Formats: sequence, structure tokens, C-alpha cells
Amino acid sequence: MRRLLLTAVCAIAVGLPLAATSEEPASDPLILLPALAKPKPTAATALGELAQVAPGIATTGDAVVLEGRILIESGPVDGMEVFACLEGGKYHESLVRLATGNGQLVKFAVIRVLGLDDGQPAAEGSGQPARGVPLRVVLQWPSPDDPATWLELDASCLVRDRVSDRAYPPLPFIYTGSRIQAVTETGPDGKPVKRERFMLDSTKSVMVAFDEPDALLASPFPGANLDQRFEANSALTPPVGTPVRLVIRRAELPVTLTMDVAGTLRASEGGPALDDAALKAVLVTAFAGERPGLRALGVRVTDPATERSHDTAARQRLLAAAAEAGVWAVPVFVLTK
Repeated sequence: MRRLLLTAVCAIAVGLPLAATSEEPASDPLILLPALAKPKPTAATALGELAQVAPGIATTGDAVVLEGRILIESGPVDGMEVFACLEGGKYHESLVRLATGNGQLVKFAVIRVLGLDDGQPAAEGSGQPARGVPLRVVLQWPSPDDPATWLELDASCLVRDRVSDRAYPPLPFIYTGSRIQAVTETGPDGKPVKRERFMLDSTKSVMVAFDEPDALLASPFPGANLDQRFEANSALTPPVGTPVRLVIRRAELPVTLTMDVAGTLRASEGGPALDDAALKAVLVTAFAGERPGLRALGVRVTDPATERSHDTAARQRLLAAAAEAGVWAVPVFVLTK
């Protein structure tokens, strides 16, 4: 009932018919996945000595640390599109406001520490998965009971899905790197002029729940073509104004498959094609029970020119296999260059 009410409110808020935002249980694969224990914050891992890149941006040996503050702790009614934005970003639909407005320095820090190449973002509203490098993002914040003690939780667990009526388990976000794009602007003489812009500095969306092609870190969530389905997990989100740290590292996935240019899934490149029974066996081995760690399996795209429709088909097949296997796992697509 709560899920249906929230969906109806979302539809009214954005002026859309209910059918445009709702998902029937039979049509949304996340509803068919088993319920997991609710995530809980744990004592924060010590970061060690931090090297300051710029105000609000620091690095350690294997992580990038971004400082910020909580903007919302519930909702918003029309959907939480952004997890973390730069200064001047979409405050009304972002969970975290970062303490920097410099997208170029954020990307510089990520590249320098994690050594990443740009991926292939999902076109807005396309429903396609992004391709890139999975990154584990952990949010740290001071305990309200003891400000000297910090807590942490995977960032994805602070996002709640209105369709499945659950918060997400630990999932990686996907580094795509934003992009440089030619845009037409008005010059000093009033005439249009084309300029190249680093789009992160324009959109200011560092991490997103909704498909936004200019974000630095893309959404891992199936159904990210509808921003109305996401909201802050009010059961766990710290109060508005709480100082936080986003700690970004490379993700270690429990299992990674490969997908060739024809969309065939294999356990390893050159290995035999995996039928449905083999896929279910892989998923059970990697994800059965309440195991700690990320609930994502990698799908390595061996040829960047592979049609994006193969990603969508593979995701549907793997989600169906996870439901049949009785495990909670979603695929994320790893770009091999």
C-alpha cells in the first residue's frame, strides 16, 4: 500500500498519469528477488593519512575522499535523481551536497588514484545499463550518539526503491567519467558560438540514481530511466546538515562473466556459452544467503562496439536467473578497452 501511494503521489507531482510511473509486480524484476536483511551502519574504517587535493577533495593510497553534507533525509516526492552533487547542483533532488564545485579536480583525483578510463554512459531515459568500471562508494558520518565515533554504510543502501518497496543492498556505482561535449552558447557579441565543455561542471551530478549521461558515476540500479522510483532511505539517512565523507575505491565483485559481441554470456572469454541452468548455478555459488559484500555480478563487455541492446537483454536474463535461483544480485557492465 505504501508503495502504491508513493507512486501515485509521484505521478500527481510531475503531472503524469499513474501508468507512466508505476511498475506492475509481474513486469519489474526487482520485485521477484528475495528480501534481504535490512542494511545497518557499522563503525567506520579508518582512512589513515589524507593528502589534500583541494578543499573538500582528498586521497589516500587506494581511495578518493569527498567531503559534503546531507541535503535531504526523506523523499523527495518527485524522486531522488542524484546521490551526490557539486556546489550549485540539483539540491532539490540530491542526497549529498559536496564541499567542492570543481568537477575537473574531482575527476583528476579519481583518475590519479584509481587509474580509470572513461566508460560509456547510459543515454537519459534509455533504460540501458552504463558501461564502465565498478566503484565501491561508502558514506561515512559522525554517530548522533557520539560525534567522535564515525559510522559507515555503502552509499547504495541509503537509496530506497519505491517499486520494490525496499532499500538497496550494497552495490557499486559505475565510473563513466562524464564527457566533453560541444555546446552552443551566446558570445559577447550576442552571436552563437560553439565551445567544448566538461559536462560535469555544467550538470554538477557526481553520483546518480537516475540515468544521467554526464554524471561521473552512473547508476547501478535497474529501472534507472524513471527517477520517480528513487528516494532517500529515511530509516538510515543521517539528519539534514550532517557532515559526511564519500569514500570511493575500486570494487571487488563476487563474480564476473564475459559477454561477446553477439551478446553471449560465458564464464570466461573463449569458454562455453552459459545456459540458464549454468547461470543459476553461478549465481547461487556467488550470492546465496546473507553473504557480506556487493550484490552485483560483473559482465565484462569484450568489444566496446557491442550493441547496447545486448546489455539490456543480458540484464533481463540475469535478473530472471537470479529470481529463479532465489538470490539477490544485479548485473553491472564492465567495459574492457
